[in-house]
Amino acid sequence: MPRLQKALDEVRSELDSFGLWNERLANVDVYLTWIGTAYGYQLYRTTGHIEIPAFSMDRLSEVVFGGPRRTLRDLLRHEYGHAVADTNRGLFRSRQFRAAFGTPHDSCIESEYCSSVHVSHYAATDSSEDFAEVFMYFLKHNGRIPKRLKTHTIEAKWSFISRLCRQIEEGKRKW
Repeated sequence: MPRLQKALDEVRSELDSFGLWNERLANVDVYLTWIGTAYGYQLYRTTGHIEIPAFSMDRLSEVVFGGPRRTLRDLLRHEYGHAVADTNRGLFRSRQFRAAFGTPHDSCIESEYCSSVHVSHYAATDSSEDFAEVFMYFLKHNGRIPKRLKTHTIEAKWSFISRLCRQIEEGKRKW
């Protein structure tokens, strides 16, 4: 639990530095659960809470078969990306989101992974996961896009998140 609390404190500080930490986001509780299939869950459109399993099938698969390692902070950044979307739905049901991510936030349209379009393979799952993955990198790199991610498409997504932060910081619920 101390590891989770330390990671939570660091990620919440990052969220606050971008003007994202507000009463709505503070009401999203984070729970450590025993077991799960995924690295973590954000209970979108229900309680909104985040659950982090102590043991997950995804983590086991990563250990056994290899693949990109996820830190606890990266996982929390990703899940808080979903929480930001959940607590600011008016900003996500927008032309601005569709223009940056290609499809509406709630669509379940999977795309083929392309390194010039997606920051990770998981980002190709659908537009909500694409957003959460870009959001994770945005926080991780303090809003500065890494050179390896500088493509026209990813820069458009990055720009959306930068503008989104300003909207939320100013208390706006729609564009």
